[in-house]
Amino acid sequence: MQPIKIALFITIVCLTACNPKIKNDKSTGQAEINAFNALSGQITEQLKRKFNGNMYQNEKIGPQDFGDNIKIGIPGLLNYSFRKDGSKFVKGDLNKDKKTDLVIWADMTEQHGYETKKYFVFLQGKEGYEYTLEFKADEIVEDYCRKAKLNKGIFNLDSISGGLLIGNTDYQGTHEPSFLTYSYRIATEKYKLDIATKTLIPVYQSDLLKRNITTGAFEKADKK
Repeated sequence: MQPIKIALFITIVCLTACNPKIKNDKSTGQAEINAFNALSGQITEQLKRKFNGNMYQNEKIGPQDFGDNIKIGIPGLLNYSFRKDGSKFVKGDLNKDKKTDLVIWADMTEQHGYETKKYFVFLQGKEGYEYTLEFKADEIVEDYCRKAKLNKGIFNLDSISGGLLIGNTDYQGTHEPSFLTYSYRIATEKYKLDIATKTLIPVYQSDLLKRNITTGAFEKADKK
């Protein structure tokens, strides 16, 4: 091997071996699996206590394998649906301690077909991921809905960066013909987690957009 090629090979090997791995990546391993298994057990026990008066329903709670999803709960009453792949995990540093934290999300269905998302937050502790709090995707935008005279919103978490939860929200106007119809959207919303009070504080929102019923595209909505 010629000297130039040898030097190039050594450089590549050094860069590959010596550079630290990115901490806040999208990889999943045993730590994430353990966190999900613990959460699954916690939810199952909570629901069994909730429906303790009906032994038939109690036995159906789960978790149950439904192809691409793992479901826990009782359809028509309260049900959580988790993706079986790694997409149910969102990782990043939430409290700026330079450690990777974890959010596990689920589609949540309550009575009468009411649908939202549920987010379960785990902060990194001495023993790994530690369950900290949970919140529903519609609850954190309730105040904005009230001010903007919108019916409901569902916050969709995309990533964690700079200590913030970053995502987008689909909003439903008061005129919507169906509880599954969302004709408004905010493309970017950012929330800060207050650990002490266990609340989410909005720190940024892009413009409110409205779906054009002719083209289907989202356009800047008129101010209310």
